[in-house]
Amino acid sequence: MSSSLSQPAAPLLERNAAYTTSRSDIVEMIPRSARLILDVGCSNGALGRSLMFVEPERSVWGIEFDADFAKEAADHLDHVIHGDLNLLDWQEAMAGRRFDCIIFADVLEHLVDPRGCLQQACQHLLPGGSIVMSLPNIRHLSALRAIFLGGYFPRRDRGIFDRTHLRWFTIRDGHDLLAEYGFKVSSMTQSLRWGDIGGGRMNRLLNRLPLFMQRWAPIREFLTYQICLKAERTS
Repeated sequence: MSSSLSQPAAPLLERNAAYTTSRSDIVEMIPRSARLILDVGCSNGALGRSLMFVEPERSVWGIEFDADFAKEAADHLDHVIHGDLNLLDWQEAMAGRRFDCIIFADVLEHLVDPRGCLQQACQHLLPGGSIVMSLPNIRHLSALRAIFLGGYFPRRDRGIFDRTHLRWFTIRDGHDLLAEYGFKVSSMTQSLRWGDIGGGRMNRLLNRLPLFMQRWAPIREFLTYQICLKAERTS
């Protein structure tokens, strides 16, 4: 997951594991033809480095709030903007630059106004460009267990119940959010989990189910922990 806002104290190793991965699911979503890419909430630049490794001619920009992450990312990406997405002046920060693809990898749920941020970002997308975003699914079974059976809303250092989340999304919300700004989802991947903890044999078996079974409504809606969406403008 990417980091876009300041975070309260959390175990360092767990924080880094959650926010500094290279995100192979995102990399696979990026069009191979995309040459100018903006990674919104770029963390330490691990995702951007992977994108440039796949296509060395790419230029990757990043936006990051955390000063340490931004400094590290600046050593690897073409340009890094250190700023708060809730306050960012996009016109000034982008200086007229427009991109083939803009990435929101687990960022929008951390923002006060995710729709406003997405709207401003879209103004810096080239014609024919795409948006790639990932979101945690609040409809996951672990949320049902905690909220409807347990009667409490957890606050944790990572995952669906990350204590820094300000907004929550279902799979349908993700599609609707993109449609609101004239985008149509062309591809979706799901990360399936039995519970709130990743890894393990049972989760691996779950993700090896045939695609038609993964898309079966009960599995799609209640065992999808995270979605990744690629979308293009419909007009």
